[in-house]
Amino acid sequence: MSEKETPPQPFDFVQPWDIDMFGADIADYEVRKRWQLAFAFAGGLPFIWNVVARPLTDMLYGLLELRPGDRVLVVGEATEVNGWGDGLRKLVGPAGAVDIVEIIREGREAVLAGVRGRNGRTGCWQWTYTHDKPDEYYDVVAIFQSTQHCDDWRETCPEMLRVMKSGRRIVMAEATLGGERFMHRIAADVHISQWFAKLFPPQMKYEDASQYSGEELHAMCSGFVTEAQFMEWHGIEMFWGRKP
Repeated sequence: MSEKETPPQPFDFVQPWDIDMFGADIADYEVRKRWQLAFAFAGGLPFIWNVVARPLTDMLYGLLELRPGDRVLVVGEATEVNGWGDGLRKLVGPAGAVDIVEIIREGREAVLAGVRGRNGRTGCWQWTYTHDKPDEYYDVVAIFQSTQHCDDWRETCPEMLRVMKSGRRIVMAEATLGGERFMHRIAADVHISQWFAKLFPPQMKYEDASQYSGEELHAMCSGFVTEAQFMEWHGIEMFWGRKP
């Protein structure tokens, strides 16, 4: 098999008894693709962050070291439904402010269209969200479920720090759908491997999708902050540090 050939996929092996059970639509690529994408994306992030990873949210709030009256910038996906909008507003109080840059639609469109960023990966782009903000406009910055969509953290991290006050923290966290750790877990069981192969149509070129591990974020961003730390928790990659 050449490098350009697509390896066999589970749906290539659909049998007459499968069609008898599930109907002829199972052999229709366009119909199947719709449900593959719905299975991959619909409701996933709110379920992860409101149910599976709910305890981690309190840890993220603690890492941000929020104070009443703080002005917070959040760049994220599904920010309100994941509970972060109300949660952060409660912590900063009526004297504070939470500015949200919601990118879930932009992110999905970039992934599905195969938009390729400057890092050579798909589903990411240059971030200019803070270019109109003055220095030290925010107290803290939270990058929640959106790190994958930035195509150059060596450029973006110092820009995010520019709009932050000195001595305060930037915190990043994302439930990653890819990367070496993730793929090792998928490959650990044959059933999980075939379920995952069914999840994404091969035409999506999933292996090109932009993702960052905590180690990668540390390598790119630690030189700009003090007390740089990273960790992984059940597929959630995190990085945080303090602006000097």
